[in-house]
Amino acid sequence: MIRQPFIAARDSRHRLAALALYRALLRAGSSVPLPKDLDSGGRRHPIVRLLKKRFAKNSPLTSLRLIYDSMAAGYKDSPEHSEILRHLQERNETAELSRARAPSFKKPPRSKQRRNPPLLTKVSSPEEPLRYETTIRPLPKNAFVGERKAPVPGHTAEHLAFVRMKKPEPRVFSRALGRKTQIFRRDMLAMIDAETKIMSSARAEDGWDTMMNEMLREEGITDRISQDGPLGSYRFSAALSRTWWAYTLEKHKQDWTARGEAVSRLVEQERVLAKREKQSGAEPTDPEVARENLDAILADYRQKEAEREQTRKTAGATEFRDPFTATKWLEEAQKVEDEYLQKSMRKHNNRDDRQAHRRPLRDIGKDEEPVPVRKGPEQKAKIVW
Repeated sequence: MIRQPFIAARDSRHRLAALALYRALLRAGSSVPLPKDLDSGGRRHPIVRLLKKRFAKNSPLTSLRLIYDSMAAGYKDSPEHSEILRHLQERNETAELSRARAPSFKKPPRSKQRRNPPLLTKVSSPEEPLRYETTIRPLPKNAFVGERKAPVPGHTAEHLAFVRMKKPEPRVFSRALGRKTQIFRRDMLAMIDAETKIMSSARAEDGWDTMMNEMLREEGITDRISQDGPLGSYRFSAALSRTWWAYTLEKHKQDWTARGEAVSRLVEQERVLAKREKQSGAEPTDPEVARENLDAILADYRQKEAEREQTRKTAGATEFRDPFTATKWLEEAQKVEDEYLQKSMRKHNNRDDRQAHRRPLRDIGKDEEPVPVRKGPEQKAKIVW
């Protein structure tokens, strides 16, 4: 059998030993005391940062000789405390010298004017159904350089419509999609919990309260019996919670449907313009002219956005509005309350009817003859008095 060469990256024992050494060095290095002038006061210990940097730097080394020397040096006695301090002092002096030679660079402040406006803008009023329109797209031919490319529509597993404008996909766009999906899934799980766990727990709590009230009534302690009525029960609170999450999911659905319709219109317009420009053989736009036209479009958008913001402030639309005071939610809550009261009233009436039609137990006296009782199918003819 041919002897295979030793490859450290493929040897599990070497990997375990290296990780154990690495973790032991991190634990030991973080407990080394340092003077105040050498401790930067950061979240991590300077020796820990140095160890991580060294391990990352030496990871490409695959020579057996270098690996053996490194492992042997790692298991030897650690250097003296003074040598560690001297090494850190030299590193600090080198870093300070490099900072003094390098020119100071200060990141310019971020502009308050938004360079890229949102793709869609809500144009419907709060009382109207949701409706979105594109903000500045589709752009005219003289506002960009190159050939027009129609955006690619798509949707997530939760039916959230979106559109890809370029490749690769921007990180901000991916985070926004992930955030919206996470919120929708959280609300869906809350809806499922309200229908299953919360409702069953509410029934158990109401049953316990009913039993306690009956015991208090038997003991004659009527002042401690709850008088809240059906709307004070746990089941009504659970039903109201379930209705709230259903109302929230319906709002998500309406918003995503309106956005999907706007995205579909945008994609169709872009495809028509791309086909028309390709057939007409339009010449490419000069970069300077395209930049000027795009700046003019963005300036017009900012002006309209400022006017719209001022109008919203005047109308008080920018103030915080409690979602539980919305007109639609109040209507849904009132509907649930009416249905629950009607259901409780029907249940109470049915219970009273059953008690009224229940036959009273007969008191068998001495003068009355007892009712004959039959025993078993094999004794049908035998009557026991």
